[in-house]
Amino acid sequence: MRGKWAWISVLAVCAGVGAGALSLRHRRPPPELPDRNGAAVIATPEISLNGTIRPQHIAGVGSQIEGNIEAFMANVGDEVFQGQVLARIGAAGLESEREAAAHTVEYAQDQVSKAEAGINSARMEASRAAADEARARMALDRAEKTYARQKTLHAAGATPRLTFEKAEQDYAAVQQEHDIMEKGEQAANSNVQSAIDALTAAKKVLAEKSQQLEDAQGAFEAAEVRSPVDGLIVGRKGDLGMPVRESGDQLFQIATDVYALEVPVEPKPDVLKRLRPGQPALVVVLDLQTGGMPGTVKEIKDTQAIIEFTSTLPAIRPGMRADVRLKVE
Repeated sequence: MRGKWAWISVLAVCAGVGAGALSLRHRRPPPELPDRNGAAVIATPEISLNGTIRPQHIAGVGSQIEGNIEAFMANVGDEVFQGQVLARIGAAGLESEREAAAHTVEYAQDQVSKAEAGINSARMEASRAAADEARARMALDRAEKTYARQKTLHAAGATPRLTFEKAEQDYAAVQQEHDIMEKGEQAANSNVQSAIDALTAAKKVLAEKSQQLEDAQGAFEAAEVRSPVDGLIVGRKGDLGMPVRESGDQLFQIATDVYALEVPVEPKPDVLKRLRPGQPALVVVLDLQTGGMPGTVKEIKDTQAIIEFTSTLPAIRPGMRADVRLKVE
């Protein structure tokens, strides 16, 4: 019985050895190790940095006069056009000076109108006086001829004394009337000249008052801060009631091209020194479900790298957050 079990054990061992050999025969060979002398492919690491989009081109706007900020007419994010009023600077007395100058101009203009009307009236009167003097002179010529004829006849005893005396009286009366008409014409002409002088003086006053109004208007308009360009307001400094000089020429910052944008990022020092201007980048706007836009490292400045890119979407605005992806060596 013992011999039988021993024989069975030997057969089991042999079967196990055979199965193991068969298993080794069908097992896949291990992968070959790379040749130590061959080139290995090493992937360039990519970094992702976060920053805020800002415009590349900004125009600063300040006030031309001193004073306190009285009102803001535009806010950050507003699109503005050239000449649009952005703010008003309070300057004491400017508005009252402008109003007073406007009233004086109105009065001076009224005086000019009256002087022009006076000239027209004086010229019409002078024309009538000249006509009256011409008629009186013609009558005087006739009376003078009649008187001279009667005087000759009377001296020769060829005409009655009463006829001569009547001709003499008529001549004297016509002479007196002509003198009156002549003086009237002279007075009318003098009035015309006076009216012309009055008009000249009124126009001079009007010119002076108009200049004062122009100066007052210029000062008043200088108190209005106007946009010098078309663009998008991306920044504003100062508070209502505060002196405008504290804001300098940066009371408003206006982006003149909303498609030329850039993103400043601050990589770690060891990464920063591996970046170079002109290096390609990918800008991904976090607030938009869009693909990235190609960009370029514009410059390395202090601890920042400035990545510039051109936007193709009006929805991308300065102030949005963006991821900048760069491959560094």
